[in-house]
Amino acid sequence: MNSHLPDDALARRCRHPVVPLVDVASLHELCQDLGGDVRIQKRFVNDFIALWQPRAVRLGTALAASDVEAADVVLLSIRSSSTMLGARRLESFATQLHGALRARDLSACARQLPQLSLVGSDTCRALSRHLARVPD
Repeated sequence: MNSHLPDDALARRCRHPVVPLVDVASLHELCQDLGGDVRIQKRFVNDFIALWQPRAVRLGTALAASDVEAADVVLLSIRSSSTMLGARRLESFATQLHGALRARDLSACARQLPQLSLVGSDTCRALSRHLARVPD
C-alpha cells in the first residue's frame, strides 16, 4: 500500500521527487496519539491549513525586514507542525531554509521562500483532499 498522498504540481515538475508531499502513515499515527479521535485530528489539520497563509506572510515580512528572530520563530512553527502532520516535503524545505537563516544568509532565504510557499500551498491542498476522504 502506498502511504503517500498523490503528488502535486511541484512533483510533476520534478523528474524524481524524493520527499513525499504528505506521509499518510504519519497522519494515522497523529490520530492514534490523539486517542483515536478523528475530530481532534481534523481540527489540528484544519488549523494547520488555516494558519499556512498567515505563516507564509509572516515569514516573508520577517525576511524582508531582516528580522532573523521572527523568521526563526515562524520556521520553527512550520517545521514542528509539518513533522507532526507528516508533511515531509514542507518539513524538508523549511529545514533547508532554516539552515540558510541560521547561517545568516538572508539572500538564500529570499530565494528559497517562493519554493517553500508553493510546497506549503500544495501540502494544504493534499491535506484537504485527505480530510475529505476521512469519515467522522
